[in-house]
Amino acid sequence: MLIEELTPPVDPNWDPVIREPPYKAPPSEQQTQWLPRDPPLPGGWVAPDERPPMWAPMPVWQPPPPTPAWQPPPPPPRPVRQPSQGLALASMLTGLLGLVLGCGGPVPGIAAVVLGCLALSQIKRKPEDVGGKAMAIIGVVTGALTFLFYGVLLLWVILVAVFGSL
Repeated sequence: MLIEELTPPVDPNWDPVIREPPYKAPPSEQQTQWLPRDPPLPGGWVAPDERPPMWAPMPVWQPPPPTPAWQPPPPPPRPVRQPSQGLALASMLTGLLGLVLGCGGPVPGIAAVVLGCLALSQIKRKPEDVGGKAMAIIGVVTGALTFLFYGVLLLWVILVAVFGSL
């Protein structure tokens, strides 16, 4: 025998009336019921009819909030001025007066340089409390020019005395 029969032998005691078959065929009029699909994987393709809507529902209209009572605008902030340094002002004035007027010889120049250096050292120590750096620099420069002018004048007088008239 080349083909083996694999079907079980027929049971002679089997009666279809005693035991009903376990499967019942659905009636032909019943609609097909679709089961919901599993959620798609992230980045997977979703049919257009299964996508959630892309827009949010329109919010319910609400009146705008009442406007606040008018208040005047706040005044603009005042600029913060650094207090000027008295030593710097004195240095500048002494240096300018010694250079322009020439009274007192080299003494106003020396005083302007000393006062300007003191003012610059105070400004360097406390820049937030003390101002007037430009005035102190002007005082040092004009004082030095006054002192230099009188130094050259003194040198010329000495040379004239030693060598005669030049």
